[in-house]
Amino acid sequence: MTRHAFLVTSAINTKFGVYKSDQRLEQTMSTIQSIRERVDNPMIIIMELAGEPLTPFQKKTLTENCDHLLDFTDDPAVQSIYADDNWDVVKNVTEVMCFGRALKMLHQDINLFKDIDRIFKMSGRYLLTDNFKIDFYDQYSTRPFIVIGPTCTSQFPKWLTECDGQYMARLWSWPTALNLEIIKVFENSLEFMYQRLSKGGYADIEHVLYKFLDPGKLLQIPKVGVKGNIAPNGQYIEN
Repeated sequence: MTRHAFLVTSAINTKFGVYKSDQRLEQTMSTIQSIRERVDNPMIIIMELAGEPLTPFQKKTLTENCDHLLDFTDDPAVQSIYADDNWDVVKNVTEVMCFGRALKMLHQDINLFKDIDRIFKMSGRYLLTDNFKIDFYDQYSTRPFIVIGPTCTSQFPKWLTECDGQYMARLWSWPTALNLEIIKVFENSLEFMYQRLSKGGYADIEHVLYKFLDPGKLLQIPKVGVKGNIAPNGQYIEN
């Protein structure tokens, strides 16, 4: 039987965005519910990435509703990044750094994915929609591929990001056989992001995925099946 894991990125107690901590926790619970409604027996891993610690109630709520909670809130590197007042830098650098580290730990150190066939990266607070079809990922022709949405035009000038396009990163997935390759993507992405920042440029998650994911292993689909409200202003969005 095919089994899927969802790595859900979360920032409950962040100083950025229009949503308060209690709203973020409630939205994350809805994320978990939407996964369980559409996927049989998923492994759900919450990665908490905010620079402020979870309260005992928040930690208990998350722990009771997922299979594993990875809490990075007291990590010195996360704390250092969180001190920056640039929301885009904090969010993107923290997520890329922690996601790569977490994936490496889960894959190599504790072999958590030994019975998992495909891993989904999903942004917390978002919901799966009717466009998400888990049977699609179980098809033989789909299984070997990284599945992601279509290439999008960058909103930034080329000199700023040194990237020609971007992929939306709220929901995408890969077979566990490509774990080591995906880990390397995140390692390369973090190095590149710091390089751009040091030179007065910028690159976010969406752009570094476009730069470092192997296009020969991608299956791009028009709708990945995720919806929600973006944190900076609450605007509704669907991919």
